[in-house]
Amino acid sequence: MKKIGIGIEGKIHRDFANIVKQYEGYNKLDCLFWTYNASGEKRDKVTGALLKAKGLACGFPDYVFFKKRQVISVFEPEYDLKVIFIEFKSEKGKQSESQKEFEAKFSNLQNASYNLAYSVEDGINILIKNKIILE
Repeated sequence: MKKIGIGIEGKIHRDFANIVKQYEGYNKLDCLFWTYNASGEKRDKVTGALLKAKGLACGFPDYVFFKKRQVISVFEPEYDLKVIFIEFKSEKGKQSESQKEFEAKFSNLQNASYNLAYSVEDGINILIKNKIILE
């Protein structure tokens, strides 16, 4: 059966991004930069091959958020960078092998967090937990 429309995950992505933009508009989003990774979007074979030739890698999560954190310092303020990855899946969705490999590469890093989310609410809770969304 041919898929019509953006599908369940596409709706989750759209709704999640809309809510994140609302928090951003109310100055309640504490991150330097965030973006959606469109590598999983439908495209023709020629475009797919060109993107792969340019370095597009499989397994990169749907969203990435970069947060600046102050580090305790004796002299002057110093900062480090925390990276929060969010991969959305529908209820029945499972990670691909390349997504599992990506997660494994970042699993034991102090300043990186790879997260699976199955709903918009899951994604928002991940951002609250990581202090990206300010309450």
